[in-house]
Amino acid sequence: MSKLDRRDLLNSLGATCATTVIASQALAAATSPRQPIRLGMIADLHGGLAVDAMARLDTFLSAMQKQPCHALVQMGDFAYPNAKHQPFADKFNAAHEQRIHVIGNHEFDHGLGRTDCYSAWGIQASFYRRDVQGLRLLVLDGNDTGSPTHRGGYPSFIGDRQKQWLDRELRSSDRPVLILSHQPLAGTSAINNAKEIQSLLAKHRSKVVACFNGHSHVDSLVQIDGVSYLHLNSASYFWVGGKTRMAYYSKSLFTTVTIDPESASLRVEASHAEWKEQSPKELGYFESKNRPPESLVTPQIRGRKITTARSQ
Repeated sequence: MSKLDRRDLLNSLGATCATTVIASQALAAATSPRQPIRLGMIADLHGGLAVDAMARLDTFLSAMQKQPCHALVQMGDFAYPNAKHQPFADKFNAAHEQRIHVIGNHEFDHGLGRTDCYSAWGIQASFYRRDVQGLRLLVLDGNDTGSPTHRGGYPSFIGDRQKQWLDRELRSSDRPVLILSHQPLAGTSAINNAKEIQSLLAKHRSKVVACFNGHSHVDSLVQIDGVSYLHLNSASYFWVGGKTRMAYYSKSLFTTVTIDPESASLRVEASHAEWKEQSPKELGYFESKNRPPESLVTPQIRGRKITTARSQ
């Protein structure tokens, strides 16, 4: 593929049936192949924690058989990487020859860790590059330790070694780049050094199509310095804590993301459910301080579109 030039490019994202435009440069310069690239994506299935996680995975995989994708992506907190929950990885890996695994924070529960993920999922590293057709996927690991602002709980940080790798990959990429991470790089529940990573991505905004994350269990879009950050909702539930703990969605949530170099656009397909029982609002969740906005806590993945903003 020829090196990306500086023509204008990609963006825009809005709520369902709406499109907004921001300045960016990533897809229109893509050359061969120029056919749309489709990814099937699911986040925060929580095998081993969510009571019906396997049924939700089966629903996702069945749907993907009916709308073929170039790759399947799980965005972390997928299932505990141990023998008891190996059937989750086996089903996912058997469903497609091109599968992308992102490590979440709950993969570290019960004394488990990265090496368990390598073994269970068949991956070689926690952060890595994967080319799918004319698209480059950069998978990040937001579980690094060493954050100077860490105050307990799960680590949520991109360390120096990984940050330097990301910078090198972005500098050298000759094709559009999609960034994948479990922990958000912006918005609700963002990593400790989010501003630092945002600054790095902004330097390479001409190549960055978008950044996708899981973890937050909300449906959200944040746009900063010409880069779009999309929070992919959980397949299973929203965490409300207390005795209830989880407010389940009535059905599995997942999406397909289509990147079209010909029209320089990215489309996220909508996925709608209902609250299975009581909603977070009915449970009094929003009465406490420091809650995400109600508009983001919703049993759906909104349909969104990013399109080119061409300079005149």
